[in-house]
Amino acid sequence: MMLARVVGKAVSVVKHPAYESRRLLVVQPLSTEMRDRGKAIIAVDYVGAGEGDTVVVGAGPGVARQVFGLGRAPIRELVMAIVDSVHVEPG
Repeated sequence: MMLARVVGKAVSVVKHPAYESRRLLVVQPLSTEMRDRGKAIIAVDYVGAGEGDTVVVGAGPGVARQVFGLGRAPIRELVMAIVDSVHVEPG
């Protein structure tokens, strides 16, 4: 799992059935200091996130199946939560 910021959306006319009624969001992974980390990725939105929201993105084989009970779905990253606030203890 990782923190990310929603920076846009991706539009697709033809979708796999697992994506039906779901939005595809462009998300920018964030460091614990809330700075951009790496390249932006596309994630399937399951919580109604919007541009500018900080979100939790789950990634990895089988995440969609385990979390949302989907069968075989070509989903790697998905938006699983909208974050209200982040507090990191100094290390």
